Formats: sequence, C-alpha cells, structure tokens
Amino acid sequence: MLRSMRGLGVFVLLLLIPVFGFAQEPASTQELLLKLQQRLDSQEEELKRLRAEQQELRQQLAARPAAEATAPPDVAPSTSRAQQTPSPQPIPASPKVAAQSATTSDAPWWRSDKLHIGGYGSFRFEAGDAPGQASSFTFRRFVTTTDARLTDRLRVYSEFELERLVELELEKGAERTAGGVKFESEVEGNAGAEISLEQLWAQYDLGKGQAIRGGLILPPLGRFNLLHDDDYWDIARRTLIDRSVPAIPVAAAWRELGVGLVGAVDVGETGKLQYQAYVMNGAALDFNIENIVQTRTPSRNKLELEAALGMASGAANGTQNSEAFGWRVAYSPTLAGELAVSGYSGKYTPSFIASNERVHSIAADGKWRFGSFEIEGEYVYSDFGKTERVAQSLAEAVNVSASETSSGETADLENEIEIELAGLAKRRWGFWFDAKYHWRPDWLKKSFLGRGFEDPQLIPIVRYERVWLDRHIDELAFDAGVITDLVTQNLSQDRFTIGFNYRPTLQFGFQMAYERNNRREGDRLLFPDTDADNTNGLLMGWTFSF
Repeated sequence: MLRSMRGLGVFVLLLLIPVFGFAQEPASTQELLLKLQQRLDSQEEELKRLRAEQQELRQQLAARPAAEATAPPDVAPSTSRAQQTPSPQPIPASPKVAAQSATTSDAPWWRSDKLHIGGYGSFRFEAGDAPGQASSFTFRRFVTTTDARLTDRLRVYSEFELERLVELELEKGAERTAGGVKFESEVEGNAGAEISLEQLWAQYDLGKGQAIRGGLILPPLGRFNLLHDDDYWDIARRTLIDRSVPAIPVAAAWRELGVGLVGAVDVGETGKLQYQAYVMNGAALDFNIENIVQTRTPSRNKLELEAALGMASGAANGTQNSEAFGWRVAYSPTLAGELAVSGYSGKYTPSFIASNERVHSIAADGKWRFGSFEIEGEYVYSDFGKTERVAQSLAEAVNVSASETSSGETADLENEIEIELAGLAKRRWGFWFDAKYHWRPDWLKKSFLGRGFEDPQLIPIVRYERVWLDRHIDELAFDAGVITDLVTQNLSQDRFTIGFNYRPTLQFGFQMAYERNNRREGDRLLFPDTDADNTNGLLMGWTFSF
C-alpha cells in the first residue's frame, strides 16, 4: 500500500511539474522561440552562402581548365572565370553554355546545345607619374567566341579579337588618265590597333575523357596564357612576366599552330589529373619593318628603314618546321584548387640565321580557395641559350646593306637602313602572386549597388610580382659580318598592386587599383620603359563577358 501511494505521488508530481513550470515561467517559452528563430535565420544565411558556393563550384566544373580556360583552357571565356579553378577537361560543355543555359528549350538561336556564341571585352582608364604618360581611357579589347558541337565527339572552337581597334578603312583604285594609268591605295585607322585570330581549333573525342586537338592553340606554359581573358582577373593590368616583360617566350596571348592530346583522369573520389601535350611550329625570331619619312631644313630630307627582330608566334603559312613541344599537367585534389607544372622547348632562330638555338621554359602555377579567401600565382623560367651566337649569326647574315637609287631623283634624300635585335636576353624568369577575398556583406545586396543581383561581391585584392632579365642585349653593332659592339646588362624590377573589383554578377566587373613599379637592377625600368627609379599609377577598368 505504501509503495502504491509513493508510486502514485511520483506520477502526479511528474504531471504537475511541466504544468507549474509553464504556468510560472511563460518568458522561458518566448526565449526558446526567439532562440529557435535566430537559429533558423542563421541556418538560412548559411544555406544561402552554401548555395552561392555550390553555384560557383558548378560553374567551375563547367568552366574551361587552366590549360584552356577550364572548359578546356583555351575554350570560350566562362561566365564564372573570375572564380573558377582552371583545368584541361577536354570534353566538357562550353563554360558559358553550362553556366547560362543548361537546357536549350528557351535558349536564343545563338546559344544552344550545338552552337554557343559568346565573348568578352574590357576598357581601362589609366593615370600615373611615368614620363610622357597620358591620363586617358583605353579600349583594351573585344573578343567574340564560337563553340560548335558538331556531334557528341566533334567540336570546333574559335576566338577572334579586336584590340584597341576603333576604325579601319582601306581604299584602292586604278583609273586611266591622259597618257597612262594612275594607281592609288590608302589605309586609315587608329594607332596601336590590332586584329587577330586568337584561337581556332578542332577537337576529336577519343572517349574516356581523352581527345585529339589541333589548330591554332594556346601553348600550355604557365597559367596566365591559358586564362588571359580580361574578365577572369580582378586587376585591369596583365602580369609583368606574361605580358609587359614576358618571361614566357612570347607575350600573352601567345598562340601557335599545332596538334596534340588533351585529357583528364579521375583520382580518388574528388581528385582529377588533367594534361595537355602539343607539337607546334613554335616561337621564333621574326621581323617588323618600319618606314620613317623625315623632312629637315637645311639638311637633306631623310628616308629611314628599320627592321627589328623579336620573339613572335611561329609561322602560319607552312614555311617553318614544327620543332617545338609544350605540355602541362595539373592536379586538382578537390574543387577548391589546382596545382600544375608545365614546360616548353623549341628552336627559335629563323632559317636565314645559321645559329640553331632553342628556348627551354619551365613553369609552376596554382590556385587555391579557403572559404572566401583565394590565392593564385605563377612562376616561369626561360633559357634562350647562347644569345651571343645568335647576334653573331645575324651580323653574318646581314653583312651587306645597300640601297640603289637614281641620283637625279634622290639628290636631296638621305637613306638609312637599321637592323635591331630587340629584347633578347639569355635568361628570363619571374613570378606573380595574387591574394583576394570574396566579400558578400548583407548591406551590399540591400543597397542600390547590389539590388536586383543574386550574388554581388566586393573583391579586395593584393598582387606582388617580379621579373629578372639576365644578359639582356641593349646595343648591337656590326660591320662586314663582325660584331663591333655588344652591350648587355642584367635588369630587374618588381610591382606592387592593391585594389578591389566590384562584381554585381560574375560576368561583369568594376575594377580599381593602385600600382607601384620599382627598379631593382639595371639602368632603367622595364615597364614602363623609363630611367626613373619608380613610377606610380592609378587603374580603373570595366570588364564583361557573355
């Protein structure tokens, strides 16, 4: 009986505790609900962040590889290039196709599962204290791309560029005149303009992630040459070792005619090993000819012909032996990043020079992301062999220069011929390193800057870069096939840049940066070309892709 009463008492007490508890402490319920709501809000924000990262990772998968702009590296600029980690997947869909139209039911005629037409472009404003530097706007480039999937195994990709080109007019005509025929030709255009076919290649899928690619390709040396598209980067200036003072054989975007293999192999559950290897015509010393007409008083008028030899992409007209080989191997343990090594080797002396020198290059690059933080960098080393021998062979090849004119016609004209070996150094090497943060503050999306955009970002960025030139040929003079004066020196400079890029969407960016160039060795800066110890500059840029 006593045990029964005790059991009943315990039972009643258990029933009354929650009743009295809730009746006497109503505030605790409100606090609990508030805590639950706060936790729900926090989880919702975390879910938004994870969805944004998931979207970027999906775009990275679809984007072209570094070796070819992640889809593959040389492929059309991806809408997510600013965030992607490049890697050479040979068969993935075009980055823009994957990112912008996973299905084609409502896609416009230029964007379908068979054909995608895209492009990218940029503008820049620049001001600085370098001697003679203008504070002005520059139309950097506009590039159109086509990515055609003829079948599941056949693909054709092209990239056509207009750089600093605003207008070009050509006029040509012939007419009969009294006593003869008059021929006329005229070329008009803006200074510094360029029209170029940057890429044009066809790809045949061998299956299991392997393919044969041939045509006009980007040699896979380093990272920047494969990912050179302006909208990928957050600073409105290309790197020193890839463009301004190239450590690679030819300044980016460097292209060559060749054929090779591209492919990808899965490693473990999340890793991927990607490769590219090409046989190419290869970079070579090429010449440009400049004509100068000068009127002078009281001296005779002057006609000057200058031929400058410098490194350029190989021939595209079938006149050059294919004596170059380039390769790249990249490993991505996860979608968070990639590490890669690459190389290049090829004869660079032209057929009219007896010397048979080769350039050998090696590079290492990578990109890694830690949450919202991101680091990216590249190192390149190139050895051009015995450049003094190249200079001597040039002297022997052009040991006689003469111009024949009628004295009656040119009595008041002075003729001058100059031949220059431009920018050749025995060794060139350097590196660049970027550190950035993808900042997505709540106030940005709620402000007028981010209103209406799904994932606006502010990206503060810091870049440090340095380049070295060993035994750079400054002056070369020769007479009767013998070098009479050869001046070389070691040159080095670094550059520090700090800035930010506002991306309302991944396809559009507003860039601003401050840069400082410092001379470290030699009698002048390499870029900009001045004898000042240092220069300061302000850059603002606009980039877009579609």
